[in-house]
Amino acid sequence: MGLENSKGLTLVEFMVSVLILGLVLAVLFSVFTTTNRMYWRTSERSYLQMNSRAAIEVMAQEIRSAGCDPSGVGLGGILMADSDSIRIQADLNGDGAIQTNEPSEDVLYFFDSANQTLVRDPGTGPQIIVDNVTNVTFSYFDWANNSISMFPLPADSIAQVRSIGVVITTEMQRGGQVNYATRVGLRNL
Repeated sequence: MGLENSKGLTLVEFMVSVLILGLVLAVLFSVFTTTNRMYWRTSERSYLQMNSRAAIEVMAQEIRSAGCDPSGVGLGGILMADSDSIRIQADLNGDGAIQTNEPSEDVLYFFDSANQTLVRDPGTGPQIIVDNVTNVTFSYFDWANNSISMFPLPADSIAQVRSIGVVITTEMQRGGQVNYATRVGLRNL
């Protein structure tokens, strides 16, 4: 019996097989890590959008109700308006008195740049409603859709506000930003 009849692998055949297997594993590992990175990035973006959307929903409802005064007491509606903060007031239950228990009738929203958060203060203390925030911008518009931009807005300019734009910019941990924006019309002013 000679070597030509043996059924085993030669060293060269074995090395070629190991090399091909290594290349296949390297490609599979690359696909796995890329897919994993994309999954976490999409999950983070989704989380930030969900938080921003929830915050804007609450803000829009409260801003829309600013100036609600069924008892005729004479509320101001918007008490303070700046590019990164707003304080609004509404007599939601119509009792003629401003309450700070939830749902609060006097609410301050502001951007805390030191802690990178959007904060809601209903009069009982600040509450963080969105974190990882790099910017919050409030824009104010009159009845003709003209921008009012002298900050903080003086009382005569506040009286002209008929809609408010809100933009929340959040920062992703691995880079990139997520913006969420809305514009809210005021019902009661």
